[in-house]
Amino acid sequence: MEPWAAAAPGDEERARHWRLDELPGVDLLHARYISKSFPRHTHESFVIAAITHGVEAFRHRDQLVRAGVGELALVNPDTAHTGFAGVPEGWIYRTLYPHAALIAEVAADLSTLRGPVGFTSPVVGDPRAAQLVVGVHRAAEQGNGLAAGSLLRLAVARLLRTHGGRLPERP
Repeated sequence: MEPWAAAAPGDEERARHWRLDELPGVDLLHARYISKSFPRHTHESFVIAAITHGVEAFRHRDQLVRAGVGELALVNPDTAHTGFAGVPEGWIYRTLYPHAALIAEVAADLSTLRGPVGFTSPVVGDPRAAQLVVGVHRAAEQGNGLAAGSLLRLAVARLLRTHGGRLPERP
């Protein structure tokens, strides 16, 4: 159980965003949101978010989707999306923001996908991949860049193998 999940209803939202020098090309976010909502926006990087408590809802393109515990929210670069609580208690997630070059490198090394690659679904039920994302965070929190990098490559390879595909060329 996430330590923040035991907080009383109405407790403060929390977010920690950081980078680990030994994990170049990746930002990390560990957050608990209750009433926070994110307007339509995009990211230059990929978004790989493991939901560890509650439900995150978001509009992905023009579709309303929901991701709960054991599921991952996956957003490709430059894809418009929103974000808000899908249940009254909000959600907690551990998110990775890997640069596109890192995803392409993993695809070239550990998958049969070539060219611009990404994720084919905005929400996937893959508890093992979610555990790997949480593992990346825990290793990074302990300053273990080698473990964080290895787990990141395993998580990305798994997600590309099971939920990945070729994307249209970016202009």
